[in-house]
Amino acid sequence: MPTAVGETRVVQTGPARAGMRQMRPQTIVAKSAWTISTASIIVYLFVVHSSKINLASVAIGIGLFGTLLQDRPWRSSPSLSWFAAFLAWSIITVPGSVNTSDSFDAWIDMVKLLLIMFLMVNAVRSPRQHRLITLAWLGMFAFYPVRGILVNFLNGNATFGRYAWNFAFSNPNDFAALSLIPFAMSLERLRSTDKKWVRVCALAGMLSIPFIILITQSRGGELGLAIMFLYLLARSRYRVKLAITAGVVAVGGLMFAPQSVWDRIKGMTYLTSVETLGQSDSSAEQRYVIMQVAQAIVADNPVSGVGIGNYGNVHEVYARNRPEWAMASGPRDTHNTYLHVLAETGVVGLALFLMIFVSAYWELAKKARSLKRSNSPGDRVIRDRCQAYQAAFVGLTVCSIFGSLHVFVFPYLLVAIAIASIRLQTPVTRVA
Repeated sequence: MPTAVGETRVVQTGPARAGMRQMRPQTIVAKSAWTISTASIIVYLFVVHSSKINLASVAIGIGLFGTLLQDRPWRSSPSLSWFAAFLAWSIITVPGSVNTSDSFDAWIDMVKLLLIMFLMVNAVRSPRQHRLITLAWLGMFAFYPVRGILVNFLNGNATFGRYAWNFAFSNPNDFAALSLIPFAMSLERLRSTDKKWVRVCALAGMLSIPFIILITQSRGGELGLAIMFLYLLARSRYRVKLAITAGVVAVGGLMFAPQSVWDRIKGMTYLTSVETLGQSDSSAEQRYVIMQVAQAIVADNPVSGVGIGNYGNVHEVYARNRPEWAMASGPRDTHNTYLHVLAETGVVGLALFLMIFVSAYWELAKKARSLKRSNSPGDRVIRDRCQAYQAAFVGLTVCSIFGSLHVFVFPYLLVAIAIASIRLQTPVTRVA
């Protein structure tokens, strides 16, 4: 059985007398969470949240070099293998793509995502390292996009009544979807055995993120959060606390959300029919036309797609050919992860891509089932952690219908830290 940090247990270390083995204590100790690899990940998290400096590639390179200095073998996972298979299929289809240069550039960007996932899986090996990276991630998210959107909200800096921030978080729909990841991580920290101040901060995150999603006015984000709550209520042993949290968030929304939020939510009643889409808002009708264009592209390129990184240019050509698609003219995005990947890499590519996340979810589910009958406090923490990360995958699955989330690093980082979090090892030293 695993031993808690600082706990001492007795183990046999060698013969003492003839026919007998001497028993000596073995103490589990926690080594420093700081390594070259974990420091590089924190730098990388700073870069992707703040966009202050262009050191992402440098941080990845240094972090990978740090893994070479570890005295432990590298480890992989099915998710990384599926990602490698997706990249292999994508590079095979590059020669037949519309623009091979754009495809190769996009493929290189995806390779970088695989490398940062590999780095995360191999860098986060102990409970302290997992805690360090999780808190760093939550801190970066709070200090940059959350602070930014709240400042914009207080100053009334909105676009058509919708609030967001800058850089990767400049689109309200993407901001809302990506917020589900720190929401799950806050829940995981709240259920941990961390110090009280950490759990208080985690609770603050759980209460503030739903409000942030509300003021983005992202229907996809709101639906994803709702499905996430329902998933947790169905599976969690903290149903009452979650229900109370949902109630507090609802009251906060009623008190502080501007009227434009409720007008947009009311407009969702028009989304049930194609004929009434225009009565909701112009973006809903435009998305419907974009989806039609994407479906036409998929129908003409079902197996290999148009090539990774080529959708925008192909969309522009298709939309130009039919007058009823004029609303969606130009090099548009699909605003749908599944359609985007399907259009660029075909059915095979989409299947391989989805397995990156399905296999991670399956690993979490398998780990939770293996600890189902255990009453150990440590095992309960791991089960709760698995549920929190699984809920994030469920929420993102819904949000991916309304946004092209595959272009962001955060879902891939979620896969990596989720995998690493159920393979944590406690360092062992022997006491003579």
